[in-house]
Amino acid sequence: MTENSSKTKSSIIGFIWMFFGNTFNIFSQLLILGILARLLTPEEFGIIGIILLFVNFSNIFTQMGVGTALVQMKTITQNHISIGYTLSIILGILIGALFYFLAPYIGTFFNLENLEGPIRFFSFFFPLKSFNGISSSLLQRELRFPALVKANTLSYLLGYGLTSITLALLGYGLWSLIYGQLAILIVETIILFYYKRPSFSIIGDKSVYKDLLVFGSGYTLDTSFNFFAENSDNIIVGKILGASSLGIYSRAFQFLALPASFFGKIYDKVLFPILSDKQDDTPKLTSFYVFSISFCLIVLFPVSLLLLFNAELIVRVLLGDQWLDVIKPFQVLIIGFCFRFGTRINKSFLKSLGLVYHGALYQFIFAVVMIISCLIGVHFYGLVGVALGVLFATVFNYVQVSFRIQKLLNFDYIYFLKLHLNAFLNFLPILIVIAVTLYLGYNSIMNAIIISVIVIVPLLLIPVKNKRSIFYNTHNSLMFNQFVNNSPGIVKKFATKLKLVK
Repeated sequence: MTENSSKTKSSIIGFIWMFFGNTFNIFSQLLILGILARLLTPEEFGIIGIILLFVNFSNIFTQMGVGTALVQMKTITQNHISIGYTLSIILGILIGALFYFLAPYIGTFFNLENLEGPIRFFSFFFPLKSFNGISSSLLQRELRFPALVKANTLSYLLGYGLTSITLALLGYGLWSLIYGQLAILIVETIILFYYKRPSFSIIGDKSVYKDLLVFGSGYTLDTSFNFFAENSDNIIVGKILGASSLGIYSRAFQFLALPASFFGKIYDKVLFPILSDKQDDTPKLTSFYVFSISFCLIVLFPVSLLLLFNAELIVRVLLGDQWLDVIKPFQVLIIGFCFRFGTRINKSFLKSLGLVYHGALYQFIFAVVMIISCLIGVHFYGLVGVALGVLFATVFNYVQVSFRIQKLLNFDYIYFLKLHLNAFLNFLPILIVIAVTLYLGYNSIMNAIIISVIVIVPLLLIPVKNKRSIFYNTHNSLMFNQFVNNSPGIVKKFATKLKLVK
């Protein structure tokens, strides 16, 4: 077996591991969320959301992109790894100390009292977070996805699941969520340490530091702007509308984030190292880019329509009747599902090509558009207005970065536009059914279920089964056949039986 075919097979096996691992994670997260939503209040979820905003922003600087640099570089040495671990631990300690001293000002900014203790508690997380980031990146580079799946799954189940639910039942309130975050970190650290033993060093050639920090600094800049773009809506809601409104909005956004994260993590974790390895092979990158966007349109766009139509059912079953205010923001946000994932595709390609500073510029523009659109939205329509602002900014960002990718890969942009137009036309009957049903007020839970099963799902299957649809053009069929032929036997047999491949 050649090196290229071996990597292809490893990446596909990794994809399968990540797919089933993330599928299990989504169902477990929804179950845990449903239980906690009935034990805790929107305000408590809002407060932990505010704290995690600052925790997640601080996490960006605990590595300065060193872990991502280790994945992106074509060749690394043991010295790169040892210095990477050392840099991340030092940065984690410094960021943790800074976070500790800034704790009082965070609560003041959001007009919340008694947050100093909970916020300072998180400051001790950062050294371990930075350590885990390097270990996770190295496992990703080595395509050891089973280890990553086990770390993510077990840490969430034992951490957020077992710990938070038990403490919430015992009446710990907000602290049940905080201790759950600690439990996630501890379990994740133990598992990653088992699979990847660290080494430390500060002695190395200047070129090693340059390799890690030049790319890492650009990636950190890119990620910082992306953070503000992705979280400005939460900051605006928390600051203007308060913690309870943020608790409601964050649950609506979580229903969007879960499926987006499901596909996004698979794509980024599995394919980023493969794309980086092929960064000089423009034809192959182009082929895979068009294939990825086609998948996004043919699968994720109709999924978003189905979720929009059944929003009330989802909220009532998973969260309960006290969370009905989640429905309308969620319906607006889920429209942008495929564009959100398309943006993840674009970012992975820019990152794999080493164009992190270009990415930083686009994320800066995205952040500005997001802040302006959300401020306008919250002024006129409250939470729904914020969701509309997020939708507009997401579509805008997808378009601007796609145009840049087209320039880099030099594929036919007219063909790219036709992919989107064909997808819209394929699913136009579903759009009409949903629009008419909502307009006439027939969107009760029972009607939504009946119409989804009898009308929408069959309409969804038409483009999937139609061999003339956008997904089954000659180009995409070749990519799909390559994927199936390099898959384990059970996957290949299943695809052949359904006549998905020749």
